[in-house]
Amino acid sequence: MNRRRIAKIGAGIVLAYVALVAVLELSFGYLQPDMEGAVIIITRDAEGNERERTLAGFRFNGQLYVASNHWLRGWYHQALANPRVEVIVDGQRGAYQAVPLAGEELDQLENAYRMGFVLRAICGFAPSRFLRLDRREAIALDEARPGLSVQQAGLL
Repeated sequence: MNRRRIAKIGAGIVLAYVALVAVLELSFGYLQPDMEGAVIIITRDAEGNERERTLAGFRFNGQLYVASNHWLRGWYHQALANPRVEVIVDGQRGAYQAVPLAGEELDQLENAYRMGFVLRAICGFAPSRFLRLDRREAIALDEARPGLSVQQAGLL
């Protein structure tokens, strides 16, 4: 085979992969499949319009987290722009503060929740972005009564 034919085959494989990832990403975003441990996050855009997104929620060190593991992550950017979100977890709706992670907390979470190669490939190797979801009632209580942890207050 000559180099030109090999280049065409390679380009075809790459284009097919990109198309497959795009179809899967759009399908996940549209269908929002039910899953165990699902969390529904309600964000608001700049005009105040609510958007609901079903995500895989998980607990780590007593805190509730969600991750954006896909390229299409409008909900994530909305939560960063307006971190006062609502969350439905275990059938209960509550007010939360979306907190982006950095430093040691991010390192620990990335190490604990690494996606396997196949799942990363299906997601187009999108970088994971994590948010910690803190109950706003817990934040207000903690500010009002310093020294009382969220766990002691029984809010998580």
